Amino acid sequence: MNVNKLEQSARRNILVLFLFGLFISGLLGGLLYQNDINNRLDSVAVEQQRKIAQAEVLWGQKIGDIRNTIQILFRSPAFTYALASDSPLNSDLIRRIFISFVESVDPLMQVRWLDENGIEKVRVDVKDGNIIVADNNVLQDKSSRYYVEQGLNAGDGRIYLSNVDLNVENGVIEVPFRPTIRATIKTGATHGLHSGLLVLNYDVGGLLDVIRSFDSDRVNLQLIDTDGYWLKNVDHTLEWGRDLKETTHNIAVHNPEVWSQINKQKSLSRFNHPLGFASYECNNVTGNLLSEDIVRSPTLCFVATTSVSVLNKLKIDALIPSLALCATIVLFGIFILRREWDLKMQLIKLYRQQEKDKKKIEQSSEYNRNLLNQQQLLQHDLVESRKLSALGMMVAGVAHELNTPIGTAILAASRLRAEHKRLTQAVEEGLSKSALDQYLISTETGLELVENSQKKAATLIRSFKRLAIDRVREDVVSYRLDVVVGDLLATLSPRFKESQIEYDIQVDPIEMVGRPGSVSHVLQNLLVNAMQHAFKKEIGGKISVKAQLCSNGRDVEIRVSDNGKGIAPEVLPNIFDPFVTTNRAEGNTGLGMHFVHQWVTNSLNGSIKVESELLKGTTFIIKMPKQCQQERQASDASN
Repeated sequence: MNVNKLEQSARRNILVLFLFGLFISGLLGGLLYQNDINNRLDSVAVEQQRKIAQAEVLWGQKIGDIRNTIQILFRSPAFTYALASDSPLNSDLIRRIFISFVESVDPLMQVRWLDENGIEKVRVDVKDGNIIVADNNVLQDKSSRYYVEQGLNAGDGRIYLSNVDLNVENGVIEVPFRPTIRATIKTGATHGLHSGLLVLNYDVGGLLDVIRSFDSDRVNLQLIDTDGYWLKNVDHTLEWGRDLKETTHNIAVHNPEVWSQINKQKSLSRFNHPLGFASYECNNVTGNLLSEDIVRSPTLCFVATTSVSVLNKLKIDALIPSLALCATIVLFGIFILRREWDLKMQLIKLYRQQEKDKKKIEQSSEYNRNLLNQQQLLQHDLVESRKLSALGMMVAGVAHELNTPIGTAILAASRLRAEHKRLTQAVEEGLSKSALDQYLISTETGLELVENSQKKAATLIRSFKRLAIDRVREDVVSYRLDVVVGDLLATLSPRFKESQIEYDIQVDPIEMVGRPGSVSHVLQNLLVNAMQHAFKKEIGGKISVKAQLCSNGRDVEIRVSDNGKGIAPEVLPNIFDPFVTTNRAEGNTGLGMHFVHQWVTNSLNGSIKVESELLKGTTFIIKMPKQCQQERQASDASN
């Protein structure tokens, strides 16, 4: 019954969590979609504004070039001289000036001067790269053209800029279309010139082509005049509706919402309309170039549009990650809920299994404790074995060293016996003074050799005795560091000679309190390790042991260095780990450095580190207290 209630409760909880997960997934998916689509629309709006700004800059530069060009021509001394009012009009000079001018200005398609009645007096055309000087019989009456009327109505020296429209010759629109801006400047008595109008026709077709190249898959740029007619559209057939008398080729007809918004507000970004998404900017094409010498310039609207199909693709692209997120959350939720259900179903099993596991854990703990005890016993036995091995090595060294003084004493004794025999024989045959003197001298020399050999043997035996006693004792005693090192080297001297290794000992006579046996163990392991691993056989090298008191007066630093081949970088970090060795094939166990680390840190309360460089050598640096920590605590307690 309890299990059934638990199962029913689990079902209710799972259902509630599932519904909550659906709600969360829908909420997060919606937020992700909204954020993603806003970012994408912002990106489109930024691209639209950038293209509008680029187009405006190009138009502004073009208007500035036109203004500067007509001013340069108007103010040129040659033109002023040819048009001076105090002399007849010099048409030939004006033609030459115009020809020279159009040769240096590429976009110019026509330069002319009209009299005050709007009649062309001098005209130079540029067509297909050729300069054509119009004869008098083809000069036209342009008085009816709007730009002539506006230009003549402007003050002397004032610039007038026409609308952008198609060039018309003899009443007919020139084909192929040549989009044109006309710049005029009135000449008159104010400047001492014949009354008339200087007109420059500027070809802006190349500029429109550059702006046309701004179009991309996402954004199309449109240019619209003040009445809504297109100067530039992605559909070329809709362009130049005003000039072609096509009243339907107007944004007011094709997209009235945008045109209505333009009439309300001259600048807007991210405007949504039935045909898509738009940004626009309407202003005078001269921008900040408009100055007092320009009386009028055309106004254009730069409209950047993005079609509905592009917007739909953006929405789909934004929707896919949102749906993927929702699906991922739902699937993950199902996985979690399924896992939760399985866990609840296993809960009862876990209760039953818990007691069994508890018993197994207790048994395992007991087994592990036994293993740990065995490990500690084995480690203790191994340490003792290591100590005995080291002691055996020292016994061998002492025995080798004792051979020399004992052998010398034996030889001296044999010689004394031989001298004694000769003296006895001389006494029987008749002792002479010279024989007696010779015997006394030989006896004195022999006894001196015996005495020195016995002293040397006694010294070696005392060193070994101190060393052996120190190794066996574990309690804290007073000792001198240089004596401990000297005793150790006395036992290791044969191995140094055998290995052809020199040694340099610089140990200060430091009075210490601690465990000299552990110090001896550590130094012996380091020295033997250097003999075995640092040098190639039969080549030899040098080992140095240096010890001094640290600057704090409480610690002692011991350095054991060699000039051997060094330790490999991959071995160096683990040098003090157990069973780390590079010569396992030669019977090495890899426990020597591990024991050294244990003795230094545990028995001597110190620290050890190693520095090594390949082919240059290795240095072990031991730092330990001058007075053992236990002894120091005992002293503090007594104080």
